[in-house]
This record gives sequence, structure tokens and C-alpha cells, in this order.
Amino acid sequence: MMDRLLENDTILKIISLIVALFLWFQVTSTNAQVVADRPIGPVPLEYTPPTKSNLTVMSMNPNTVTVQIKGPVQSINQVNPHAIAAFVDMQGLTHSGTYTLPVRVSVPTGTSFVNVVPNKVTVVVDEMGTRHMNINLRPIGSPAPGYELQQLTSNTQTATLSGPTTDLNMVHEVVAEVPVGGRDASFQEQVILLPLNADDRVVQHVQVSPAMISASATIKKRPPEKVVGVVAKLSGHPASGYQITNIRVRPANVTITGSQSAINAVSVVYTIPINVSGDTSSVSAAVPLVFPSGVSGVKQQDVSVTVTITKAG
Repeated sequence: MMDRLLENDTILKIISLIVALFLWFQVTSTNAQVVADRPIGPVPLEYTPPTKSNLTVMSMNPNTVTVQIKGPVQSINQVNPHAIAAFVDMQGLTHSGTYTLPVRVSVPTGTSFVNVVPNKVTVVVDEMGTRHMNINLRPIGSPAPGYELQQLTSNTQTATLSGPTTDLNMVHEVVAEVPVGGRDASFQEQVILLPLNADDRVVQHVQVSPAMISASATIKKRPPEKVVGVVAKLSGHPASGYQITNIRVRPANVTITGSQSAINAVSVVYTIPINVSGDTSSVSAAVPLVFPSGVSGVKQQDVSVTVTITKAG
């Protein structure tokens, strides 16, 4: 009778299915009981901030870790990295400084924690503060040819800086850069305030209030200019038996400005009189220039004069 059953295709198919189901159940049961380890990472580090409100976290190094978990093969293979929490508790910190703190880990149900790499991180905490500084207006570029910047002004004179005290102490000046390049007329413009260090670089983590100010630039056409010689004017005479052998003026030429008609009438400018009465040795002095009415010096307002006096004969 058994032989006749085995010769029946339907019966054979049913027996094959039952055997397959039994084998699958055995394999599944075995895998479910096998325990293995699995490294998961990088897992981003989170932190609980310091309880003290004026402290801020500047950096945490590293900011990710690798977590080793253990559990049944099927369970750990299904674990999503986002299901693992790694964090650092900073609530107990009360002062600024650099700390080494342990990493704490939470793993999903059905798995267990093995270890975390690294198990400690370096944290830098700083105290928040404020500082008040004057605003410096800085022209950027040069006006159009034939024009000059006469004045930069702003109704806002000071700014309030806030941020970590370490960064606040690095701020050398607060600068508002005003673009005047190529301009040929006065203007008013909103400009950003920049907290700069001694190397003229922006200091990070520092907030400036107000962030922008209104700056006014006065630009006018440059008056005519002319280069003329300088003549040293003397008063008196050296002592008897002595004479002037040389007069040297530095610089020998200066640039003057004024109306066109005024500078056209000038060929040289003089110094104030230099008194050499009764002198027996050379005289050196820095002396102012005397400009005619309607004329002024562009840069030079005084010159250096050396009067060489030697014994006669």
C-alpha cells in the first residue's frame, strides 16, 4: 500500500512541501538563537547643554562615534543607525574650559550594548559676554579720477558685541567698510559692521548689534593742483667773520591747490623767516610754509631747512 501512495504525484508533492516547511522552520529557529556583534556608525553625538545659562558649547571632538551592539542575528541586522542614541551630559559644567567627558549610549530593545569608540570626547565650553566698541568707518577703493573723498560719517558711533568671551577678547576693532571706488558724487548707504582681529580678519562666533548702519560719504571734484619750488626765507646775518655757504630745503618742491587763478599766480612758496642773527654754526629746523591767500598745501605743511654757516676766508 505504501508503494502505491508513493507512486501518487499529489501525495509526493504534499510530502515535499511538509519537508521543506520543516527545514525552513529549523533554519529560522537556529538563526533566531544565534547571537552576534555588529558595529554601527558613524552615530552622531548629541549633548545636554550646561545648566548655567551663560555657558555655550564651542566644540565637541569628535562629533560622531561607532557603537558595538550584540543580539540575535535577525535583530541586529534590522537595527537602523538612527535607532541608536549617543550623547554627552554637560549639565554639570559650571565654568568655561576644556573637558573630557564620557559618551553614553542607548540601544534598541532586543539588543545589548557592547562598547563605543571613542568612549570619551573633548568638549570646549566658553562663557558668553558683551562688549561695547566704537565704530570705525573705512573707505574701500578710490573715487573716480579727478574726485576725492572729503568725509565719512555715520549717526551710529558705537556697537554692542556679544559672544564667547574668548572670541570677544580677540576683537581689535569694529569696522564698517564703505565702498567709494569709482564714485563721483556724495552718497548714503547701508553697510555691514565687521568684528575684526589684529590681523584684519573677521572674528567668528561674535554677533554685532546693530548688524548694519547708514554711512554717508562726501565726494567732491578735486580742485586744481600744481607743483612749485620751496624757498627758505632768512632773517638777520651770521656773526662777524662767518658766512652762509649753503641752504638746503627738503622737500625742495610741494604740491599746492586752490582755484585755478590762484595757483596760476604762484611759482614758489616761502618758509617763515629763519633767524640766523649772530650764528657761528649751521642751523637746522623744521619750519612751516607760508601759502598765499586762496592757496594751500595738498600734503606738505612744513619743510626741513638746513643753513650751513662757516667761518669766512
